[in-house]
Amino acid sequence: MKKPISRIIIVCLLMLCMMGALIYRLGTLTIKEGEKWAQTADSRSTQTIAIKGERGRIMDRNGVVLAYSETCYNVEFLRNADNRTSYDSAVYTESLIKAIEIIERSGGQTIDTSYIVMDENGEIAYDWRISGVESSEAIERVRRIRYKNFCEAMYISIKDPAYKEYPKDPTKWNMELWPTAEYAYKYLRKTWYIPEEYTFEQAKKIISIRQEVNLNNYRAYEPITIAYNVGQEVVSEIVERSSELVGVQIAQSTTRVYPRGETAAHIVGYLSRNADTVSAAKLIAMGYTRAQLEPYYLKNDDGTYSMGDDGDYQIKMTDMGYAYSDYIGVSGLEYTMEAYLTGATNEHQGKREVEINKNLSITRELSYVEATNGNDVMSTIDIELQTVCENALGSLITKMREQEQQMIEEDAAKPEKDLKYQGKDITLASTGAIVVMDPRNGEVLASASYPSYDPNWFMQGLTKEQSEYLFGEAATDTTPLRNKAVSARYAPGSIFKPLTGVAGVSEGVVGIDEIVNDHGDSGYYYFYSVDENGKTVVQKQGAPRCWSYRNHTAHANINLTQALTFSCNYYFCEIANRMGIDTLNKWMGKFGLDTKTNIELTGETAGVGGGQKVLFDNELTDSNGELNITGQKTSLPILIYNRIRERLREYVTRRSMEIDEQAIRKCALKLMMLQDGKGLDGKGPDIRKILSDELGIPEGYSITQSWTSEIVTLLNEIQWKPTQTIRAGFGQGTTLVTPMAIARYVSAIANEGTVYDANIVERIVDQNGNLIEDKNAAVYETIGEDTAEWDALWAAVKQGMAGVVSAEDHGTAGGKFSQEFTEKYLDRIAGKTGSAQVGTTSIDIENTSWFVSYTPREGEAELVIVICVPSGYAGVWSVSAAEEIYTYYFNKQDSAAPETLVDIGGIAP
Repeated sequence: MKKPISRIIIVCLLMLCMMGALIYRLGTLTIKEGEKWAQTADSRSTQTIAIKGERGRIMDRNGVVLAYSETCYNVEFLRNADNRTSYDSAVYTESLIKAIEIIERSGGQTIDTSYIVMDENGEIAYDWRISGVESSEAIERVRRIRYKNFCEAMYISIKDPAYKEYPKDPTKWNMELWPTAEYAYKYLRKTWYIPEEYTFEQAKKIISIRQEVNLNNYRAYEPITIAYNVGQEVVSEIVERSSELVGVQIAQSTTRVYPRGETAAHIVGYLSRNADTVSAAKLIAMGYTRAQLEPYYLKNDDGTYSMGDDGDYQIKMTDMGYAYSDYIGVSGLEYTMEAYLTGATNEHQGKREVEINKNLSITRELSYVEATNGNDVMSTIDIELQTVCENALGSLITKMREQEQQMIEEDAAKPEKDLKYQGKDITLASTGAIVVMDPRNGEVLASASYPSYDPNWFMQGLTKEQSEYLFGEAATDTTPLRNKAVSARYAPGSIFKPLTGVAGVSEGVVGIDEIVNDHGDSGYYYFYSVDENGKTVVQKQGAPRCWSYRNHTAHANINLTQALTFSCNYYFCEIANRMGIDTLNKWMGKFGLDTKTNIELTGETAGVGGGQKVLFDNELTDSNGELNITGQKTSLPILIYNRIRERLREYVTRRSMEIDEQAIRKCALKLMMLQDGKGLDGKGPDIRKILSDELGIPEGYSITQSWTSEIVTLLNEIQWKPTQTIRAGFGQGTTLVTPMAIARYVSAIANEGTVYDANIVERIVDQNGNLIEDKNAAVYETIGEDTAEWDALWAAVKQGMAGVVSAEDHGTAGGKFSQEFTEKYLDRIAGKTGSAQVGTTSIDIENTSWFVSYTPREGEAELVIVICVPSGYAGVWSVSAAEEIYTYYFNKQDSAAPETLVDIGGIAP
């Protein structure tokens, strides 16, 4: 019995020893080393790393994907925050040199964000890369703040006493005392051990990367992306050489892919990394609502809201969750649907919570919440129809250029007295647009703009050739990035005539079947007025002429339908004269030609009509209360303003006076304000007084000169005249429209009175296919009533447009279609040609070619096609592109499987 007791004693002694050791260790940790471990605990903290969702897709109406996010690989650099010695810095630079060499060997490129650049003179300078800021004061403030942040992050000393005294007031800093770019460049080369033999361009690549690392030092636990979307060979080599590439790593990411390349580029748009401080108005244009934006309104130091140059609230996109490296829409649906597509904002973000030490190195992961992706945008376009339209437009413009070049060559062979084109700088067809719309709802089925571009270029980085194509000298004329369907305005010419006809009949100035007869055999429309003595005066100067004046008898006695078929200028001159410009403008507004169509695309501009306020508005002032010349609706006032300034300089020089440009400018503005559209009779004394008050030229002297009449002559050019009203009746003069606006105007004729807003977004769905928003087109205006009179008017207009494509009716497009198309499909369509003269030029090659049409001719219209080619010579030249599109459409329609479903309660055959 003694043995068990001894064993128990031994076990108890062992337990007492162990407890003693634990108590001793606990005492050591809490008493002797307590302060040390408390400091360690205090040095640890948690941080949240945002996880971004993928950007949503863009699709056509049938679900064909036009833009999507694809998995890719980026090269990142993560500096170990615990390693901050000079030796570590040298190691990191050596590692970056090797990584850059690997990336560039495979055709890639690293980030180029350095604030230190070499200017055009070969001098080292700063480029603070400021964008999205308009006012000079705001730009200077941002420049100074970025200057400060740069110097502090790079540990470059600022020897400005004012900065030390007023560190939060940039306006008081003396920037002349701040480190120069040359100094900063040499300092960073030395600090970061950049090899002496390296050129500036080589050194700048390293500076760009390390600059980003230092500027983001407050989040040193997050890596910096130094190259995007690298090839698999780069990934493999960096992984294989990871031991020598200290801090360099590969990360999985996404890139944007546009599988159709140039097709529908102006609709889909492209992306760029441009998160910045912007106005709320810009974000609303990107699809956000006021309610979404209000929490992010930026405040100044004094608590007041920061307002932009447009008078709206300022917002930092980074506060919304965007990172500077995030891709954001720049144009097209990528821009206007940004709020729906993005997966980068706070509401979509997931999070990774980590523990970090005092040097901001991650010690462990605490939690992870997955992000949600952006929504998908389904557009209204049919990508196959879009492809047909783009091919037809490209072929048409190529053919037009060849025909125009041939015309010029044939002209050169003529006798000198008959030459039309020689010695003139003639612009040939090089751009254009096609819009296809469903007139039943305003949905855009296709919208082509020529020339196009490939959105993938912006994701891969523009090559020198691509940059030249998009932004070079040739792009000044072709502007590939500009969507001509919505942002370019052209004179409509004869396609405007149906509007004039509808307006004239509805206003009661002409009857549907009323015969209009010209007054002679010259084809001119002379303006008749009665002078103060009651005598009839004929105004022949500037009188418009019918295009068919050589065979004017065909146009001599015609009604509305015939006038449209023959496209008679004289008829519509008469109707416009009877109505007046104000009434014509009213109807232009009803058809939506002088407003935006509200299509969900970037860069849309509104059309303009006619009248004094359009030609020149002397009551339009700027923020300083002065006459606003640059904000006028036409460019003519700027031209006249500059001519007046030239004359004033001549007058001052003749007086042997010193030219004061400020006085010249002020005098020219005051002279132009005399033009109120009511005539300049009796304004001579006013002109001479202005010359005296502003330039010091005595009235007694100027009255002896011809100056008053010279100024009156110039000012008369910006006075609206009756002859301009007449020309407006057939779409000439100041009238300008966009192809998209014309599409909804023609749709309103085709559907007999409903003007829709253009719509190119069908619906928004989330990543699981659930409906987020259904985008239905809005009705902009309803024209006419459900009466027999309006039915008759629409029928007369549509009959005239049917006659346009009929050879039997001698229509302007009659006989221009192929025999095969004529036999199979011509009776399904109606249309209108237009050949719009550009300005006052007499070069017919530079006319804008229009052809608008719809189908079916009878019954409910379902398709409208608008074709517009500047410098396209004549409207009939655009017929071939319409034939190509209609042939595709009718073939597809006719080959569709017939409906075989049996009615409910019916019997199957």
